[in-house]
Amino acid sequence: MQYPPNNHYPDPNAQTYPNSQYPPSFPQPPQRKPLAHQRAWRWYRGRKRKTQAGLGCLTIIGALILCSLCAIAVPSAPNGTANASPTATPTISLNAQVAGSVATATQAPLPTATSTPKPTPTPKPTPKPTPKPQPTQKPQPTQAPVTGVNGNPWGYNFSPGSLIYSPPSAFCTYFDCIKSFWTSTKGYVDECNDGTYSHSGGRSGACSDHGGEERPLYSH
Repeated sequence: MQYPPNNHYPDPNAQTYPNSQYPPSFPQPPQRKPLAHQRAWRWYRGRKRKTQAGLGCLTIIGALILCSLCAIAVPSAPNGTANASPTATPTISLNAQVAGSVATATQAPLPTATSTPKPTPTPKPTPKPTPKPQPTQKPQPTQAPVTGVNGNPWGYNFSPGSLIYSPPSAFCTYFDCIKSFWTSTKGYVDECNDGTYSHSGGRSGACSDHGGEERPLYSH
């Protein structure tokens, strides 16, 4: 004897959903927003290690500052409140004593350092340079003034010296010059046999019209 398949018979334990083969979708409860400390923790975990270390140090420093401020604020309470709890634990009294000592240490005026005026140094006198002794000049022997022929101011005479190749323009004022004295100027000044002076000394034909050359004229 064969029986029909089981799907022809309803399951008494099965739940029935009208007009649908699937159970209805129930509305999901709204998600709760993370709290402030949860958001701060997530933000802290998302930072780099260096940033986390810096924030940790800042947190520790802030906690220490807050604790010191609280310890300083304890002695500033009225005396009645400080004495109201005689049964306080020894640790609380110890903390109050430490805070009181810190407060007195901070409230005690610091000694003002009196600045002593520094003595102004006396200016040192600038040493004046001593002048070097100048060497004493030996007195030079005075030379006798050279007397010039015919009283000329240049001291020209016949004693040996330097030959005169360029006489001054006023030469013929003190000496008797020949006519060609300023045209024939390729020699030195010399005296002719007749007492006149030529400017062609040492050359051929000098003083040819005046008896020839006698002696040259020198400068000193």
